[in-house]
Amino acid sequence: MRTVQPCTMIGAYGFEQDRVPGDEFQIRMNALREAMDRKGCKAMLVYGDTREHSALAYFTNFIPRSRWALALLPRQGEARLLVSMSSRDMPAQRLMTWIPEVVTAWNWESGFDPWLAGLGWDAPLTVGAVRFDLMRPAQLQAVEKSLGNRLRLIAADDAAAARPTRPRELSLIRDACTVVSAGAGAFLRAWRDGQGVETAALAGERAARALAAQDVRTLVSFDGGHTLAPFRGSFEPRSKSTPLFGYIAVKHRGYWAELFVGAADQPNDVQHRVQAGLEAALRSAGPGASAADLYAQSTQFLGRTPLHHVLGGSVGRRIGLSTNEGSELRRDARHVIKTGDVYALHVGASDPPMAGAVASAMVAITTNGCEVLAQSPG
Repeated sequence: MRTVQPCTMIGAYGFEQDRVPGDEFQIRMNALREAMDRKGCKAMLVYGDTREHSALAYFTNFIPRSRWALALLPRQGEARLLVSMSSRDMPAQRLMTWIPEVVTAWNWESGFDPWLAGLGWDAPLTVGAVRFDLMRPAQLQAVEKSLGNRLRLIAADDAAAARPTRPRELSLIRDACTVVSAGAGAFLRAWRDGQGVETAALAGERAARALAAQDVRTLVSFDGGHTLAPFRGSFEPRSKSTPLFGYIAVKHRGYWAELFVGAADQPNDVQHRVQAGLEAALRSAGPGASAADLYAQSTQFLGRTPLHHVLGGSVGRRIGLSTNEGSELRRDARHVIKTGDVYALHVGASDPPMAGAVASAMVAITTNGCEVLAQSPG
């Protein structure tokens, strides 16, 4: 879901070694070094910003609080992290990552030169570039100008995209699911208590923040569930004839979880059908299941009613350090579900004479099928 991103990131973003110790990052870096060997790279440059930092956080634990950061990860030698903040902020930034060398990136030349010297380059080196597509054009030009002819950058996004969900990650995602369930429950209870949709959404956000959520994003419907819109501050009173339709996503310790929230004083046929579709998805989800088949099983109960347009033609996708880790469950998808993956499943429909509805769940794929980590409150 596309939501409004906060201008300033809040919450605790430290390196919690009791939950994700240093040896976890050694395992991840070993996999990245194997990717470097396959591509013939001497190093990887991994970029992330406040909007999207999945790959950067996976390999460094660092999440930019403002602007952006760039990790310089060599095949051999010391890693380095360039952060787009002033030098006075560096002591605090060093507490967020296992990388000892964290420096300000306000001067590109001083940022790259010591690192390149440590590589011992004497000719243009091949270096993989990860998520450089997120850079603004002017920023990319500044990087290329600073590097000059010393490096030859090649796209290496596939090396970061293929990462599995590791057991310690699953533990953190479980925590995020606990938080989003609490937020969704408060969202629904406030609406049932007579609050309007925006007041109910704020109740959900407040509940999630009380459980140390780093970020909470909500959307609500003002037209009976046909569309979703961001917060606008109107605080209109609840209409008894209008069903509840909303969305809440939370980030907790860097990991995302999300749910749709829906209810009505008199449930209609659309709501029953989308719930049946979600139950079919939960029965079908498991290791080796075809993504296209899962889509078919999930949508068969919708009949002639099309999939809700807010889902963008998908009934789910992987989720973790990003709200969208790829592997979309679409009609024409060609991949299969793998053990250990975590998916956000969403089945929805919009029927103009009645209303729109989406039923959702967070699931972990296990050897025996799937484990439901969180589900839309009812």
